[in-house]
This record gives sequence, structure tokens and C-alpha cells, in this order.
Amino acid sequence: MIPVAYIVDHLNTGGAQAHLLRVVENLDRDIFAPEIWTAASAPGELSTRFESAGVPVASFGIERSLMRPATLAACLRTARDFRKRGVGVVHGYLFEGNFLAAITGRLAATPLIIVAKRSLDRYDRSDRRLAAALSNRLAHRVTVNADEVGALVRAHEWCPADKIVTIPNGVELPPVLPRPPLDPAAPRIGMVGRLGWKKSYPDALEAIATVRRSYPDLRVEIVGEGDQRDELARRRHELGLEDCVEFLGRRDDVPALLPRWDAYLLSSIIEGMPNALLEAMAAGLPVVTTDAGGSAEIVEDGISGRVVPRGDAQALADALAAVLADPPGALTMGENAAVRVRERYGLRSMISAMEETYRDGLRRAGFKIPAPDVDAKLDASSQATGALHPATGGSA
Repeated sequence: MIPVAYIVDHLNTGGAQAHLLRVVENLDRDIFAPEIWTAASAPGELSTRFESAGVPVASFGIERSLMRPATLAACLRTARDFRKRGVGVVHGYLFEGNFLAAITGRLAATPLIIVAKRSLDRYDRSDRRLAAALSNRLAHRVTVNADEVGALVRAHEWCPADKIVTIPNGVELPPVLPRPPLDPAAPRIGMVGRLGWKKSYPDALEAIATVRRSYPDLRVEIVGEGDQRDELARRRHELGLEDCVEFLGRRDDVPALLPRWDAYLLSSIIEGMPNALLEAMAAGLPVVTTDAGGSAEIVEDGISGRVVPRGDAQALADALAAVLADPPGALTMGENAAVRVRERYGLRSMISAMEETYRDGLRRAGFKIPAPDVDAKLDASSQATGALHPATGGSA
């Protein structure tokens, strides 16, 4: 099998970490052997989830800043290990993970080095922006999850366009179940996401306050935790929404919550490609979202949901009110949303695209990689050592 080393800042709960867990759980283990490396010495609370999936977790052991002599020593040490074991792919995630993947991959002469950009975050500090640009230059491929993210990487991080590979997010597809029309007398709206500035919950609360004037029994449930929790609770009180908006905190049962919601609301001003939006659509919910990041690529305005400009609370209110005022139309919108996710954004589609990116990159580096529908295995010696087989007989 081909060792694939995923390098990430940490394994604390977050969107990138949840995505990475889905990847390693579903990667073709007949061909690829995933392993996780964290920059931080303390991996994070999700490390046990990865280990339970049969994925080993190791650490670079970096305590503070990357810009220290100890970082180079850690990269050299890890590169020797990668070279010895024949690691075929190094795939970085997040800022530190990308930087370490690019440097270590080059030191190890890894056949395929990939870094990932999954949001519209910009680096205001020049040193971080230059480090991101260096990571992009050293990598063979830069994966992005939305076209707008790819445009940002090209413009802000000076990434060559021919390195960028767009792999949209994918989610597990629930059973197709009929949904009743929403109840206009007492509609229930759901939101999922970290309580931070990127999700722009103040815009959502303003919109909800406006809509509630026409729907006094409106109820909104918000799933998530974050540093704006107290501020948002104060704003809820100021708007008189304490009997309307409920903060549910962190929940592990979001799939069980989706059937009880009539619609889904996303107010972000910065996004990559939100999994929570995809999951709501897969469950057949009509959605109202801003145009941040990949959201506008996922949702067809007026067909599978409503899309409004980011940062516009009144536009959010108008779109949400329009959905609630048309229960039959909302039901059709939700059905269209479910079809769209099944056709384009299923988990299997994402994993297949990632595996093909690995195969293509390794073939270009001169290695023989079995096709996904071929039963041939790597010979016993490569399985024992993790080494790859160059088609040319030379080294990459």
C-alpha cells in the first residue's frame, strides 16, 4: 500500500478536521494507507477518533512558532522517516500543516506534495502570506473546495493556476424521506456553525427579528459554540428574541435535528464550502444562504434555495420571509436541493476525486498505480516496506 501522510495544525474539533476524518475513513485502503501528523505536540481531542479508524497519529512536536530552529530539525527528522518508509503522498491542511507538508515533502523527495486551501481567509501579516505562497510553490498540487477559494489562492497567495485542483466537499447522503410542507403558523429554522465572526450571526439575528414580526411563533435553533456566544446572547436579548432563538451548543446529533426544521439559514461572510449547508440540502431542507465562498456554487438561486449578498441582513430577511410564505414552493425547493447534493456533492464523489488526484500525480511522477476497478495489489515487498514502484525503474 502507498502511505499517505496528512499534516494538519491540530486535531481539535473544526471543519478541516471533520473533513479529514471523513477522508481517512473512506479512502481506498487496498491502495492507500493514511496516517495523520499534527504540528502541535498535543494532537487534540479528535486524535482518538482517527486512531479508532485505524489511522496512526504522530506529531512534529512544535510547541510555539514555526519560525524557530526546532521546526527545521522536526522537518528533517520527519523527512528521513518519510523517505525510509516510502511515503508516496504528503497532503497538508491549514496554515501550519501546509507549510510543514511543503517543506518536509521536499526534504523527503516525496513523489506528490499537496497543500489545501478550504476557506476565504486572507493572511494580513506579510510573513504568513509569504509562507503560504512558498507552500503553494513547493507543492505539486493545491486543492481548493470552491472556485472562489481558487481565485483567492491565485490572487492573494500568488499560486500558479495550473497547480490548482478543485475538489468540492462531499457529505454522507441520508435516506430519501418525504418531508411534510412547512407549517407557516409556527415555522422552525435551523442554523449550524461556530459562533464566530465569519458566520455573521448578528446579521442572522437582525433578519430573524424582522421576519418574526410576520411570524410571531417563529422558532430558531442554533447549533455551535464559539467566542461570540455571550455577545450573541446579549444581542438576542436586545432584539427581544429570547423566546424565539435558542442556542443549543455543540451537538453530535445534527442529522437527527434536520428533520424537525422547516428551513435552514446561513449568514456567513466568509466560507469555503460549508458541509452543514450541504447536509441540510441533502436532508431536503429549503435553504437561505449568503453568496460567501462555495455557497453560491452549491445553491441555485430560486431553484434549490435562495442566495443573497453577504453582509445584508435585510436581504436575508426578505429571502427567508419569501420561503416561509410559500410552503409548496419551499417543499419543491427542498426536493431540488436534495437532488443537487446527490448528483454533485456526495461523499463518494469527493473521495473519488481525491483518489484520482493522488493517482494522477503519482503517475506523473513515474509510478504505476492500480486503477480503482483493478484487483491487482502491490507486490509483497512493497506492502511490507510501503515503497512505490517507479515505472521507469528510477527515483522520483
